[in-house]
Amino acid sequence: MSLLRILGQDQPRRIIQNALENNSVSHAYLFYGPESIGKKLTAIEFAKALNCVVSGPVDNCGECPSCRKIDQAIHPDFFLLEPKKSSPAGRNAIINVDEIRELQKKLAYLPYEAKTKVAILDGAETMNPQAANTLLKTLEEPPSSTILILISSSPYQLLPTIISRCQGVKFHLLSTDAVRQILQQSTFAETDGFSEKEMDLRTLRSRGRISRALEEDIEATRHYREEILKLLEQASFKRMDLIFNWTRQWAKKSDGVQSVLDEMLHLLRDLAVIKCQGKNTEILNRDILDRLKPLAAQKSTKTLIAMFDSALKTKSALTANANLQLSLDHMLIQFCEAA
Repeated sequence: MSLLRILGQDQPRRIIQNALENNSVSHAYLFYGPESIGKKLTAIEFAKALNCVVSGPVDNCGECPSCRKIDQAIHPDFFLLEPKKSSPAGRNAIINVDEIRELQKKLAYLPYEAKTKVAILDGAETMNPQAANTLLKTLEEPPSSTILILISSSPYQLLPTIISRCQGVKFHLLSTDAVRQILQQSTFAETDGFSEKEMDLRTLRSRGRISRALEEDIEATRHYREEILKLLEQASFKRMDLIFNWTRQWAKKSDGVQSVLDEMLHLLRDLAVIKCQGKNTEILNRDILDRLKPLAAQKSTKTLIAMFDSALKTKSALTANANLQLSLDHMLIQFCEAA
């Protein structure tokens, strides 16, 4: 493999290739952008290029001992830190100060067998304050022959002093073509059983993120969509039996409510796009367009906006631990008023 393995992120790849070709690699980088779009993969391919014994430092071969060791995370000069929970019952995964101090000790020595030591901090925003301040000392006085790559989906949570000492490289959501191409790669063995129709659906609904395309339960999605469409079609004060039956059912299945609300928001968004005569390419659920168009024709734009706003507020309220059934009841009563 090589840097060409990085699909859908042409600008970040060019920045890295230019730095490698011109021997102008920075001592620290911040790769930032949404989750699951290739930041970590790019960092690993970058590390391989810096130390490849065949194609380096302009690219990597993916086959030499150095490349293979980095791929397997067993290279003595390659370090990958990721957030961990302090205990199985811990609430949040973090990178703690002890891990940063241990990394500093390892970086203080000259490379053991590589040209350049590379340390990748995935989820850098999860560093606790002590860890962040400790890392700052390393960024201020970087060891020789060492590159640090911080990866973050929430760079605003990092210390401004850390950001200022890194070269920022922005990553964007992937195009549908890039998502499809990545799904078709043999390295993603999970996709072996995807039919063409399912591949289309996963690509459309990925919204530029590979993890969503790979992990979504398509059967559950189809079930949720059908359930929600029936609810939207029949929402009125004449069918309060349907409304309260739906909320009672979901009040018993709290774990899946956020997913259902997400699906509801996506469908309402698509209905509004259709209502405003947007392009089909802007619709996430294009596979059921024949079902969406008649429903959009029944609703006014004002109604769809009111429903979307109510669903969004309900999702936010539930995140803040509001009563589940009361919140859902209130949302659907607002749906009836809007209809």
